[in-house]
Amino acid sequence: MMVGAAFLFTLILGIPIAFVLGISGLTHMVVLQEPLLLTMLPQRMFAATDNYSLLAIPLFLFAGELMERSGDVERLTDFARALVGQVKGGLAYVMVVLGALLGGPLGSANAEAALLGSTLYREMKKEGYDEVFGTCLVSAVSVLGPILPPGLILVVYGVSAGISIGELFFAGIMPGLYLAAALALTVYVVGRNHDWPVTRWQGFGYVWYTFKRAFFSLAAPVAVLASIVLGICTPTESAALASALTFLVGRFVYKKIKIRDLGPICVKTGVLSGAIMLIVAMANILGWTLALDQVPQRIARGMLEFTQDPWLVLLLVNLLLLGVGMIMETIAAVIILVPVFMPIVNHLGLDPVHFGLVVCLNLTIGMLTPPVGVVLYTASMACGVPVARLLKPIWFWVAVCLVVLLFVTYFPGATLFVPRLFFGR
Repeated sequence: MMVGAAFLFTLILGIPIAFVLGISGLTHMVVLQEPLLLTMLPQRMFAATDNYSLLAIPLFLFAGELMERSGDVERLTDFARALVGQVKGGLAYVMVVLGALLGGPLGSANAEAALLGSTLYREMKKEGYDEVFGTCLVSAVSVLGPILPPGLILVVYGVSAGISIGELFFAGIMPGLYLAAALALTVYVVGRNHDWPVTRWQGFGYVWYTFKRAFFSLAAPVAVLASIVLGICTPTESAALASALTFLVGRFVYKKIKIRDLGPICVKTGVLSGAIMLIVAMANILGWTLALDQVPQRIARGMLEFTQDPWLVLLLVNLLLLGVGMIMETIAAVIILVPVFMPIVNHLGLDPVHFGLVVCLNLTIGMLTPPVGVVLYTASMACGVPVARLLKPIWFWVAVCLVVLLFVTYFPGATLFVPRLFFGR
């Protein structure tokens, strides 16, 4: 009770989530009345971040920053426009396509919301699209970022669950495409009642021209997946490969990246990586104290005593994750909750890769929902639309995402056939 009270109290005060987790962990140590645990605190924090696989996070962040600086967004936007062609509300479809193309390289919902909100949204606004619709669309499309490979949350889940990050990357392809298709269908349904402008079709020649311009922008995520499948690179090494390719292309092919740009890019990458690693370290403290108190085992035992039907267990897990996603940062939630759920996954014989996609998609959707809803706040700031105007309409887009979540949850074959194809699992 004291741990939960400390968590909620510090969260309500607006204390950064990393320190919320650390304070909660310290409170749990006091409850356990084990003073010697404090001497192990630095070692536990260091051990949490001293993981080779986590090195992929700053490397993918670095690659994403390089892509933004090298003009990849402009080339991918032109390619997305060419693909969409002449349809009513074409710019809204371009938003979905561009979100899917950028999702993998950026790997972060916040980064994608900020980028789309500061670029394509402004064009939508000029063409007369409703501000609230455009901002909600930016928020919903940003969910693609962490799910499409190489999503950062997939790396964190793979480390926490001790399973193949490469398989998780490939398993994320289809849920991302399903979500993109659902969002495009939603745009079509909503657009029937609006007088949106029609985009201009410029022929297949223009599609080929924009594809050639964007070829290297598309090649980096493909190279990442190919290097993993061929056994050339581990996921961490593939992140270094992506960074190197993006730099070389941006420097020598597109000639957009200057040597002087590397300093600010490295600083920004370091700040973002440091924030993530601090969350990882603090979340490990709380997760460690919960494990010492056998909380995961008690939760698993209680859930299994209630039901052992896999379908019902998955429903209960989804409901719990949706609630957690509303109040807790995604990476912290993964680190704390995965050890709780893994005994249940193993007992029921669920596929840990499929379960990981359910967890990551669910918690990413939680980034849209108030009161924490960090993606919603990021999109609000990037688009210049007050959050108060988004609180009600965003639930329509959350509902669309939840339909995809239920499909991914209860039709695992529709997700797992890709990793099975490449990894023979």
